[in-house]
Amino acid sequence: MECFSVSTHVGRRRSRCRRGGQDHDHAQWGRRLPLPHPAIARGILRRHPVLATLGALAFLGAVTVALVAYVIVPSFVRSTIVEDLPADARGASPATVETLRQGELVRINAADYGRGVVRIVGIDGDSFLRFENVDIAGAPDMYVYLSDRTDGQPGTFVDLGKLKATNGSFNYPIPASVDTKTVRSVVVWCRQFRVTVTYAVLT
Repeated sequence: MECFSVSTHVGRRRSRCRRGGQDHDHAQWGRRLPLPHPAIARGILRRHPVLATLGALAFLGAVTVALVAYVIVPSFVRSTIVEDLPADARGASPATVETLRQGELVRINAADYGRGVVRIVGIDGDSFLRFENVDIAGAPDMYVYLSDRTDGQPGTFVDLGKLKATNGSFNYPIPASVDTKTVRSVVVWCRQFRVTVTYAVLT
């Protein structure tokens, strides 16, 4: 009987023996084949562009989720501040506080809304904007504007600064140069997305 080994293309080694004029094969496992060369992987992706596209989309989706979790979500955390009227802090009697204008925050949609009262109050010749018992939707980069419009858009506005909190009661001093009689609404504006979160028309 004559035997000899033959390597196959699938990584196995076969022993072939000749007995009585006939060949007999005996399969044996050989060493594992090496991993495909990167060029082979690139060739597969070129031949299957759909797989390449799906892989790229999955990667971009993972990156987007990570960015949202790191940058945007923390900005949506709600907060509460409860401030007294400026008159209380200065020891003035309640009789010196005069409500000049007021309005109620409105709901725009499920994501952009507000509840509670905003007032412009006069105290010993100074003017303040006061948010009272408000509940405002969370959003990043929110600012408080005094607007000359009544449709919820900033229009020509006076920027009073960042919204202090989404919930509670708090005050903003109004510059002496502002004629409060020309202020028609208070707008809570999200600068990052350039949308109105809520607003109140003053009467």
